[in-house]
Amino acid sequence: GDCVVTFSRLAIYQTKELIEAKTGMRCAVIYGGLPPESRVEQAKLFNDPESGYDVLVASDAVGMGINLTINRVVFMALEKFDGSDVRPVSVSLTRQIGGRAGRFGSGAKHGYVTAMEARDMKMLKANMTQMPPSLMAAGINPTLEVMETFSHQFPKMKFSQLWPMLCDMAEVDDGYFICSFSEKDAIAETIEDIPLSIGERYQLLYAPVSVRDDYSKMAFRKYAKAIAFKSICKLASVVHVPDAVPASRDEIRTLEQRHRMITLYLWLSYHYPESFSNDDESFEIKTRCETLIQAALINLGKLSNTKTTQRKAAAENAQKIRQLLGINS
Repeated sequence: GDCVVTFSRLAIYQTKELIEAKTGMRCAVIYGGLPPESRVEQAKLFNDPESGYDVLVASDAVGMGINLTINRVVFMALEKFDGSDVRPVSVSLTRQIGGRAGRFGSGAKHGYVTAMEARDMKMLKANMTQMPPSLMAAGINPTLEVMETFSHQFPKMKFSQLWPMLCDMAEVDDGYFICSFSEKDAIAETIEDIPLSIGERYQLLYAPVSVRDDYSKMAFRKYAKAIAFKSICKLASVVHVPDAVPASRDEIRTLEQRHRMITLYLWLSYHYPESFSNDDESFEIKTRCETLIQAALINLGKLSNTKTTQRKAAAENAQKIRQLLGINS
Protein backbone atom coordinates (compact mmCIF):
# COMPACT_ATOMS: atom_id res chain seq x y z
CA GLY A 1 0.00 0.00 0.00
CA ASP A 2 2.99 2.35 0.01
CA CYS A 3 3.59 4.80 -2.83
CA VAL A 4 7.16 6.09 -2.93
CA VAL A 5 7.29 9.38 -4.86
CA THR A 6 10.36 10.66 -6.64
CA PHE A 7 10.67 13.05 -9.54
CA SER A 8 12.94 11.45 -12.14
CA ARG A 9 12.75 8.34 -14.29
CA LEU A 10 16.24 7.26 -13.16
CA ALA A 11 15.35 7.53 -9.47
CA ILE A 12 12.12 5.58 -10.10
CA TYR A 13 14.05 2.71 -11.72
CA GLN A 14 16.68 2.68 -8.96
CA THR A 15 14.14 2.80 -6.15
CA LYS A 16 12.10 -0.03 -7.65
CA GLU A 17 15.16 -2.23 -8.12
CA LEU A 18 16.55 -1.64 -4.62
CA ILE A 19 13.23 -2.22 -2.85
CA GLU A 20 12.71 -5.45 -4.78
CA ALA A 21 16.28 -6.62 -4.14
CA LYS A 22 16.25 -5.88 -0.39
CA THR A 23 12.70 -6.84 0.57
CA GLY A 24 11.42 -9.36 -1.98
CA MET A 25 8.37 -7.15 -2.53
CA ARG A 26 7.48 -6.23 -6.09
CA CYS A 27 6.97 -2.66 -7.26
CA ALA A 28 4.75 -1.23 -9.95
CA VAL A 29 5.87 2.03 -11.54
CA ILE A 30 4.05 5.08 -12.91
CA TYR A 31 5.70 8.10 -14.51
CA GLY A 32 4.88 10.69 -17.13
CA GLY A 33 6.86 9.10 -19.96
CA LEU A 34 4.79 5.92 -19.88
CA PRO A 35 1.92 5.58 -22.34
CA PRO A 36 -1.45 6.07 -20.60
CA GLU A 37 -2.31 2.43 -21.34
CA SER A 38 0.85 1.25 -19.57
CA ARG A 39 0.08 3.45 -16.56
CA VAL A 40 -3.35 1.84 -16.31
CA GLU A 41 -1.83 -1.66 -16.46
CA GLN A 42 0.69 -0.80 -13.74
CA ALA A 43 -2.11 0.65 -11.60
CA LYS A 44 -4.08 -2.60 -11.98
CA LEU A 45 -1.11 -4.61 -10.74
CA PHE A 46 -0.72 -2.36 -7.70
CA ASN A 47 -4.45 -2.29 -6.90
CA ASP A 48 -4.94 -6.06 -7.17
CA PRO A 49 -4.16 -7.70 -3.80
CA GLU A 50 -3.57 -11.01 -5.58
CA SER A 51 -1.08 -9.69 -8.17
CA GLY A 52 1.99 -9.85 -5.94
CA TYR A 53 2.74 -6.15 -6.39
CA ASP A 54 2.91 -4.47 -2.97
CA VAL A 55 4.52 -1.08 -3.56
CA LEU A 56 4.14 1.68 -6.15
CA VAL A 57 7.11 3.83 -7.16
CA ALA A 58 5.91 6.90 -9.01
CA SER A 59 6.50 10.45 -10.16
CA ASP A 60 3.99 13.29 -9.81
CA ALA A 61 2.05 11.55 -12.60
CA VAL A 62 0.50 9.53 -9.76
CA GLY A 63 -1.72 12.50 -8.97
CA MET A 64 -3.32 12.64 -12.41
CA GLY A 65 -6.54 10.75 -12.93
CA ILE A 66 -5.61 7.18 -11.96
CA ASN A 67 -7.51 5.29 -9.26
CA LEU A 68 -4.98 3.81 -6.81
CA THR A 69 -5.32 1.98 -3.48
CA ILE A 70 -2.57 3.90 -1.71
CA ASN A 71 -2.39 3.77 2.09
CA ARG A 72 0.74 5.86 2.54
CA VAL A 73 2.61 8.34 0.34
CA VAL A 74 6.35 8.66 0.99
CA PHE A 75 8.12 11.62 -0.62
CA MET A 76 11.77 10.86 -1.40
CA ALA A 77 12.31 14.63 -1.64
CA LEU A 78 10.26 17.80 -1.80
CA GLU A 79 12.03 19.41 -4.70
CA LYS A 80 11.99 18.72 -8.44
CA PHE A 81 13.57 19.90 -11.67
CA ASP A 82 11.13 22.13 -13.55
CA GLY A 83 12.98 22.17 -16.88
CA SER A 84 15.36 24.95 -15.97
CA ASP A 85 16.11 24.68 -12.25
CA VAL A 86 15.51 22.54 -9.15
CA ARG A 87 12.70 24.10 -7.13
CA PRO A 88 10.61 23.20 -4.07
CA VAL A 89 7.45 21.22 -4.79
CA SER A 90 4.47 23.57 -4.71
CA VAL A 91 1.68 23.46 -2.15
CA SER A 92 -0.86 22.40 -4.79
CA LEU A 93 1.32 19.56 -6.13
CA THR A 94 2.17 18.30 -2.62
CA ARG A 95 -1.52 18.20 -1.72
CA GLN A 96 -2.48 16.63 -5.05
CA ILE A 97 0.00 13.78 -4.57
CA GLY A 98 -0.38 13.39 -0.81
CA GLY A 99 -4.15 13.45 -1.13
CA ARG A 100 -4.05 10.14 -3.00
CA ALA A 101 -3.39 8.30 0.27
CA GLY A 102 -6.42 6.65 1.85
CA ARG A 103 -8.66 6.99 -1.23
CA PHE A 104 -10.29 4.65 -3.79
CA GLY A 105 -11.02 1.34 -2.15
CA SER A 106 -7.99 1.39 0.13
CA GLY A 107 -10.13 0.26 3.06
CA ALA A 108 -8.27 2.68 5.30
CA LYS A 109 -10.09 5.30 7.37
CA HIS A 110 -7.09 7.59 7.00
CA GLY A 111 -4.28 8.03 4.53
CA TYR A 112 -0.76 8.81 5.65
CA VAL A 113 1.82 11.14 4.10
CA THR A 114 5.46 11.29 5.13
CA ALA A 115 8.92 12.18 3.83
CA MET A 116 12.13 10.20 3.55
CA GLU A 117 14.22 12.94 5.13
CA ALA A 118 13.44 14.46 8.53
CA ARG A 119 14.43 17.88 7.22
CA ASP A 120 11.52 17.73 4.72
CA MET A 121 8.84 17.09 7.34
CA LYS A 122 8.35 20.74 8.30
CA MET A 123 7.78 21.73 4.68
CA LEU A 124 5.56 18.70 4.09
CA LYS A 125 3.32 19.53 7.06
CA ALA A 126 3.09 23.16 5.97
CA ASN A 127 2.21 22.23 2.39
CA MET A 128 -0.43 19.70 3.43
CA THR A 129 -2.19 22.17 5.73
CA GLN A 130 -2.09 25.26 3.52
CA MET A 131 -4.56 26.14 0.82
CA PRO A 132 -2.97 26.67 -2.60
CA PRO A 133 -2.68 30.35 -3.60
CA SER A 134 -5.57 31.77 -5.59
CA LEU A 135 -5.16 32.18 -9.34
CA MET A 136 -4.73 35.85 -10.17
CA ALA A 137 -5.26 35.61 -13.93
CA ALA A 138 -6.30 33.19 -16.67
CA GLY A 139 -4.19 32.45 -19.73
CA ILE A 140 -5.67 32.74 -23.22
CA ASN A 141 -4.37 32.05 -26.73
CA PRO A 142 -5.16 33.83 -29.98
CA THR A 143 -7.75 31.98 -32.06
CA LEU A 144 -7.15 30.75 -35.60
CA GLU A 145 -9.29 33.60 -36.95
CA VAL A 146 -7.15 36.14 -35.13
CA MET A 147 -3.94 34.52 -36.41
CA GLU A 148 -5.18 34.48 -40.01
CA THR A 149 -6.23 38.14 -39.84
CA PHE A 150 -2.91 39.11 -38.27
CA SER A 151 -0.90 37.11 -40.84
CA HIS A 152 -2.48 39.12 -43.69
CA GLN A 153 -0.88 42.24 -42.25
CA PHE A 154 2.58 40.62 -42.38
CA PRO A 155 2.46 38.23 -45.34
CA LYS A 156 6.24 37.64 -45.52
CA MET A 157 6.76 36.97 -41.82
CA LYS A 158 7.52 33.43 -40.65
CA PHE A 159 4.74 31.80 -38.66
CA SER A 160 7.17 31.05 -35.81
CA GLN A 161 7.70 34.83 -35.50
CA LEU A 162 4.07 35.80 -36.06
CA TRP A 163 2.64 34.45 -32.81
CA PRO A 164 5.27 36.04 -30.51
CA MET A 165 4.81 39.36 -32.30
CA LEU A 166 1.04 39.21 -31.82
CA CYS A 167 1.52 38.41 -28.14
CA ASP A 168 3.79 41.45 -27.75
CA MET A 169 1.32 43.78 -29.46
CA ALA A 170 -1.96 42.50 -28.06
CA GLU A 171 -3.76 44.00 -25.08
CA VAL A 172 -6.01 41.95 -22.81
CA ASP A 173 -8.47 42.79 -20.06
CA ASP A 174 -7.51 42.62 -16.39
CA GLY A 175 -7.56 39.09 -15.09
CA TYR A 176 -6.12 37.61 -18.30
CA PHE A 177 -2.74 37.16 -19.91
CA ILE A 178 -1.60 35.75 -23.25
CA CYS A 179 0.13 32.41 -22.88
CA SER A 180 3.80 32.11 -23.68
CA PHE A 181 4.76 30.81 -27.10
CA SER A 182 7.88 29.07 -25.73
CA GLU A 183 6.36 25.58 -25.60
CA LYS A 184 5.05 25.89 -29.16
CA ASP A 185 8.11 27.60 -30.59
CA ALA A 186 10.04 24.37 -31.26
CA ILE A 187 7.02 22.87 -33.07
CA ALA A 188 6.63 25.93 -35.29
CA GLU A 189 10.36 26.05 -36.08
CA THR A 190 10.52 22.34 -36.94
CA ILE A 191 7.96 22.68 -39.75
CA GLU A 192 8.66 26.29 -40.82
CA ASP A 193 10.05 25.30 -44.24
CA ILE A 194 7.15 22.96 -45.10
CA PRO A 195 4.44 24.60 -47.30
CA LEU A 196 1.54 24.46 -44.86
CA SER A 197 -1.37 26.86 -44.57
CA ILE A 198 -1.80 29.11 -41.53
CA GLY A 199 -4.70 26.89 -40.43
CA GLU A 200 -2.60 23.72 -40.69
CA ARG A 201 0.29 25.28 -38.79
CA TYR A 202 -2.08 26.50 -36.08
CA GLN A 203 -3.63 23.02 -35.78
CA LEU A 204 -0.22 21.36 -35.45
CA LEU A 205 0.76 23.68 -32.59
CA TYR A 206 -1.78 21.80 -30.47
CA ALA A 207 -0.66 18.34 -31.55
CA PRO A 208 0.39 15.95 -28.74
CA VAL A 209 4.07 16.12 -29.60
CA SER A 210 7.42 17.16 -28.17
CA VAL A 211 10.23 17.70 -30.66
CA ARG A 212 13.14 17.60 -28.23
CA ASP A 213 14.93 14.74 -29.96
CA ASP A 214 15.99 14.02 -33.54
CA TYR A 215 13.68 11.04 -33.99
CA SER A 216 10.57 12.96 -32.95
CA LYS A 217 11.53 15.86 -35.23
CA MET A 218 12.02 13.45 -38.14
CA ALA A 219 8.66 11.73 -37.62
CA PHE A 220 6.81 15.02 -37.08
CA ARG A 221 8.25 16.48 -40.28
CA LYS A 222 7.16 13.40 -42.27
CA TYR A 223 3.65 13.78 -40.91
CA ALA A 224 3.61 17.52 -41.69
CA LYS A 225 4.79 16.89 -45.28
CA ALA A 226 1.96 14.39 -45.78
CA ILE A 227 -0.49 17.10 -44.73
CA ALA A 228 1.14 19.75 -46.92
CA PHE A 229 1.25 17.60 -50.07
CA LYS A 230 -2.05 15.75 -49.41
CA SER A 231 -0.22 12.41 -49.60
CA ILE A 232 -0.96 9.14 -47.80
CA CYS A 233 1.29 8.33 -44.85
CA LYS A 234 1.30 4.81 -43.39
CA LEU A 235 2.29 4.47 -39.76
CA ALA A 236 4.60 1.51 -40.46
CA SER A 237 6.63 3.65 -42.87
CA VAL A 238 7.52 6.07 -40.04
CA VAL A 239 7.46 4.10 -36.79
CA HIS A 240 9.27 0.77 -36.44
CA VAL A 241 8.38 -1.32 -33.38
CA PRO A 242 10.73 -4.28 -32.76
CA ASP A 243 9.52 -7.79 -31.98
CA ALA A 244 11.76 -8.36 -28.94
CA VAL A 245 11.17 -7.13 -25.39
CA PRO A 246 13.57 -4.27 -24.50
CA ALA A 247 16.86 -5.49 -23.05
CA SER A 248 17.86 -2.19 -21.41
CA ARG A 249 16.39 0.94 -19.88
CA ASP A 250 17.47 2.89 -22.93
CA GLU A 251 15.42 0.54 -25.11
CA ILE A 252 12.36 1.17 -22.90
CA ARG A 253 12.87 4.90 -23.42
CA THR A 254 13.12 4.33 -27.18
CA LEU A 255 9.82 2.40 -27.18
CA GLU A 256 8.15 5.16 -25.18
CA GLN A 257 9.40 7.60 -27.80
CA ARG A 258 7.95 5.43 -30.57
CA HIS A 259 4.64 5.23 -28.74
CA ARG A 260 4.38 9.02 -28.61
CA MET A 261 4.78 9.13 -32.39
CA ILE A 262 2.10 6.43 -32.74
CA THR A 263 -0.24 8.49 -30.55
CA LEU A 264 0.49 11.55 -32.66
CA TYR A 265 -0.27 9.60 -35.86
CA LEU A 266 -3.65 8.47 -34.52
CA TRP A 267 -4.44 12.02 -33.36
CA LEU A 268 -3.69 13.25 -36.87
CA SER A 269 -5.91 10.53 -38.36
CA TYR A 270 -8.95 12.23 -36.81
CA HIS A 271 -7.96 15.66 -38.14
CA TYR A 272 -6.53 14.64 -41.53
CA PRO A 273 -8.14 11.28 -42.44
CA GLU A 274 -7.17 11.70 -46.08
CA SER A 275 -3.47 11.30 -45.13
CA PHE A 276 -3.52 9.19 -41.94
CA SER A 277 -5.45 6.02 -41.23
CA ASN A 278 -6.69 4.66 -37.89
CA ASP A 279 -7.03 1.19 -39.40
CA ASP A 280 -6.36 -2.23 -37.85
CA GLU A 281 -2.69 -2.12 -38.83
CA SER A 282 -2.13 1.14 -36.96
CA PHE A 283 -3.83 -0.13 -33.81
CA GLU A 284 -1.90 -3.42 -34.04
CA ILE A 285 1.37 -1.45 -34.02
CA LYS A 286 0.14 0.58 -31.06
CA THR A 287 -0.90 -2.52 -29.11
CA ARG A 288 2.40 -4.30 -29.83
CA CYS A 289 4.37 -1.30 -28.59
CA GLU A 290 2.35 -1.14 -25.35
CA THR A 291 2.72 -4.90 -24.80
CA LEU A 292 6.52 -4.69 -25.13
CA ILE A 293 6.70 -1.74 -22.71
CA GLN A 294 4.59 -3.58 -20.16
CA ALA A 295 6.73 -6.73 -20.45
CA ALA A 296 9.89 -4.66 -20.00
CA LEU A 297 8.51 -2.97 -16.87
CA ILE A 298 7.73 -6.34 -15.32
CA ASN A 299 11.33 -7.47 -16.01
CA LEU A 300 12.88 -4.12 -15.11
CA GLY A 301 15.24 -5.47 -12.46
CA LYS A 302 16.78 -7.83 -15.01
CA LEU A 303 17.50 -5.19 -17.62
CA SER A 304 21.04 -4.02 -18.29
CA ASN A 305 22.15 -0.61 -17.09
CA THR A 306 23.95 1.11 -19.96
CA LYS A 307 25.13 4.31 -18.28
CA THR A 308 27.91 4.60 -15.70
CA THR A 309 26.28 7.73 -14.33
CA GLN A 310 23.32 5.59 -13.31
CA ARG A 311 25.56 3.49 -11.05
CA LYS A 312 26.94 6.59 -9.37
CA ALA A 313 23.48 8.04 -8.83
CA ALA A 314 22.25 4.69 -7.51
CA ALA A 315 24.94 4.68 -4.84
CA GLU A 316 23.99 8.19 -3.76
CA ASN A 317 20.30 7.23 -3.62
CA ALA A 318 20.78 3.90 -1.87
CA GLN A 319 21.21 5.25 1.66
CA LYS A 320 17.93 7.15 1.48
CA ILE A 321 16.08 4.05 0.36
CA ARG A 322 17.68 1.90 3.07
CA GLN A 323 16.35 4.34 5.65
CA LEU A 324 12.88 3.88 4.23
CA LEU A 325 13.21 0.11 4.44
CA GLY A 326 14.85 0.08 7.89
CA ILE A 327 18.02 -1.55 6.53
CA ASN A 328 21.33 -0.73 8.24
CA SER A 329 23.73 -1.96 5.57
